[in-house]
Amino acid sequence: MRVLVIAGGTGGHIYPALSIAKEFKQINNEIFWIGKRKSLEEKICNDEGFNFFPIEASGFLGKGFLSKLKSLYFLFLGFRICFDYMKDIRPDLIISTGGYMSLAPGLVGSFFCPLIIHEQNSVPGLANRILSRRSTVIFEAFKGAFKGKRLNASWVGNPVREKISSYKNTKKKFNENFNILVLGGSQGSKQLNEILCKAFENKKTPDSWKITHQVGKLDTSLLRKSYENSGAQFQIEDFIHDMGKAYSEADIIISRAGAMTLSEICELSKPSILLPLPWSADDHQYKNALYLQDLGAAILIESDLQNSKKLFELLISIEKEHNRRESMAFAAGKAFPESSSKLIYKKIHESLKI
Repeated sequence: MRVLVIAGGTGGHIYPALSIAKEFKQINNEIFWIGKRKSLEEKICNDEGFNFFPIEASGFLGKGFLSKLKSLYFLFLGFRICFDYMKDIRPDLIISTGGYMSLAPGLVGSFFCPLIIHEQNSVPGLANRILSRRSTVIFEAFKGAFKGKRLNASWVGNPVREKISSYKNTKKKFNENFNILVLGGSQGSKQLNEILCKAFENKKTPDSWKITHQVGKLDTSLLRKSYENSGAQFQIEDFIHDMGKAYSEADIIISRAGAMTLSEICELSKPSILLPLPWSADDHQYKNALYLQDLGAAILIESDLQNSKKLFELLISIEKEHNRRESMAFAAGKAFPESSSKLIYKKIHESLKI
């Protein structure tokens, strides 16, 4: 079977698509991929041996007038290019994980063969809202994401990278430390760093606290000084190469609320304190965090400097409340279906009878 994957833009769209593509490749299906030129997805396709077909695309929402014109130009150019691609690829099945660059190939491809879409967030993005009207099968990671849209979506969770899920049954080694993992995302988060800096300012931490803070490529001098003065053990990292290990060793995780980060946290059954990005599209990070808080898996704090004191006090209390952490960890482990990519593969075969 010839399977066409459409994914690009950010890792949040690319990595779920990669997990699904690998699931199909294991059964000797041929994988084709449409994505942006000179991108992460092109590099992945070269590494994995997938057939890559490039298009140009740029985001539309939240952009200025000229950027929107450029986006529309690429969109209409994409329609023509993707029509030619479909004739060359002759796909039996198309899988799209959303994002702005998925619109042209998804719409064109839906006239050639069944289109499957997967939505990673609790609020469907614009591209997936449009493509859902042309889709044969719709998958959602957060239960009820497509609720009220007169669409029948299957709840499957988000496929998690194998190098993360391989730590699933790893038990945290007992020691005297209270390990706090702080994640600012691959680009780091200036605001999150400022909140943590203020939270620990002029505070004294228990001797047991050990902080690992992933900051991205941002200035960390004030943050480092704040941690040093607090007496906490700490590591500040631009990038954490073994995220699975970092997750598995954490007692509590402080993070933004991107869909894939939350899926990884829940994959390893970890309690979390979530400070959603205030300006995310459709406020999806807040809604992602609220979803987990309602399940008892996370604590939501609005991302504001005024909440820095609240964050520190919460860390003090949650260290002492072992049962609360255990309860949150259990809820996190149940928040999403297990083995998402395998479940998606199975449901596609059942739905399309292939």
